[in-house]
Amino acid sequence: MRQIKFRAWHREAKEYCCGCESNMFSWIDDGQPITLEQFTGLQDKNGVDIYESMEIDGTHNVKFKNGSYVLIDISSGDIVLLHTYIESRSGNVKITREYTEI
Repeated sequence: MRQIKFRAWHREAKEYCCGCESNMFSWIDDGQPITLEQFTGLQDKNGVDIYESMEIDGTHNVKFKNGSYVLIDISSGDIVLLHTYIESRSGNVKITREYTEI
């Protein structure tokens, strides 16, 4: 079973609130402009947790769609399942940007 974790991106301050649930949820209660992101249960080749809204390999954005984590190709809009993409590259994927507006 995968670990359930969240992090929040504050769109105005351009910063994350990771692992600090009390502050993250106070941002929500205060009506702050945040985007809540969930951990996918997968990691990149360096062991970094992959969250929604990350950019992978400079070509795809992570999104939760129709009950699954998917990668959306930045140039074509094509969709592939996240775990299928990682398996096809033998786990050799790299996070190239922490947050992308999708």
